[in-house]
Amino acid sequence: MWIKKLKIDGMTCSSCADGIEKELNALEGVEIKVSYPEGIGILTVTGETRLASLLEQITQKGYHVKEIDGKTAETDECLVLPRCC
Repeated sequence: MWIKKLKIDGMTCSSCADGIEKELNALEGVEIKVSYPEGIGILTVTGETRLASLLEQITQKGYHVKEIDGKTAETDECLVLPRCC
């Protein structure tokens, strides 16, 4: 089991956070809790799922994601345009 705290940029409403939670929580051994106002996600993985694949799923939804500890999970060059889900 491992836990990562993520910074998720580009969310424009609570439905954005709900969409991320719905998609990732549907995966076996994965749980994420996303706070739209803070732009933070707490990711808990108990299975064999790789962090890179989960971050890619968030990125494909149009968001920019970084690990809070300062390590870049995706490139800082990623441009996320404001949008609503």
